[in-house]
Amino acid sequence: MGMDEKVDEVLKQYELDIKAKRRVRGSVVVESGDEFYVVKPYLRDEMRILFEESVKECLYKNGYEFADFALKNNLEKYISEDSCGGKWVVRRWFQAQDCDVRDKSEVRMAAGHLAYLHRCMRLPDESEAKFNTSRIDIVSLFKKHNNEMKRVNSYIKAKKQKNHMEISILNSFREFYEQGVEALEYIQRCGIDELCEKTISENRIIHGSYNYHNIFFSRENIITSNFEKSAVGLQMTDLYDWIRKIMEKNGWNCELGVSIVEEYIKKREPEPGEMEVLHALLLYPEKYWKLVNFYYNGKKTWISEKNYEKLEKIRAQEPDRQKFIAKIKDLRV
Repeated sequence: MGMDEKVDEVLKQYELDIKAKRRVRGSVVVESGDEFYVVKPYLRDEMRILFEESVKECLYKNGYEFADFALKNNLEKYISEDSCGGKWVVRRWFQAQDCDVRDKSEVRMAAGHLAYLHRCMRLPDESEAKFNTSRIDIVSLFKKHNNEMKRVNSYIKAKKQKNHMEISILNSFREFYEQGVEALEYIQRCGIDELCEKTISENRIIHGSYNYHNIFFSRENIITSNFEKSAVGLQMTDLYDWIRKIMEKNGWNCELGVSIVEEYIKKREPEPGEMEVLHALLLYPEKYWKLVNFYYNGKKTWISEKNYEKLEKIRAQEPDRQKFIAKIKDLRV
């Protein structure tokens, strides 16, 4: 059974008057009356989607209506199944434009919007479903990634014959590994235990995937989608995600990066420890770690030229990245 047939089976479980359908990025957008909905496969369980919708309910209660709220089917369930047992969710959708990563105004507005979301996204204590994230225990995360980088370096050094990807990793390892060590030592010195405790006790929620794929603009409104990685976590990790993705696309433009952070803190004043968390996250060479770890876990007999080019780009952009990190460290709230 094809995707179209499965979607048709799913849609019969909702009171929707379908006028039109079209495929978009592995999902199907349908038009019903004056409203739009997106039908997507769902790989999690009912408890997980209850959590996601409770996060959006926090936003709704604070006056924000432009999220991809899920619809309940005729059985009052968020998850519907096709005849093959596949799980699907139907969510509200909007006619909107993707966030333009080159548009300085839009990326700053999205940072301010994130600050607004963070002010609203706190679950009540009586919430039935809660999901924590590794983005609370940053110390353990940094230790794990540092060990993985060391393992890759040792593996390559032991090889007799090395390809151009492996030579590039060896030549850059010390610089980026030392950044990882510095980031770990910095966050340990800062002592963010109180911030972590408040994050958990107050059920502070992160979006978990706040990037330009999930933010849209419709006239004066900003649409927020894909809460599937939302969880209790340090909210500065969302801002870090946004900054890193935008800065990579804009060559680590220092002025732009600083303006993004300033727009966020203008809408939500960071608490003690939060700017230190942001600095540590920016200092950590996450993109480098991802590439070398991907290399190690992949097939060594075939080297992706695309990944080699990414690695060389990371190395070339490093001076500009360091300039930006220094600016953020000196930024006063």
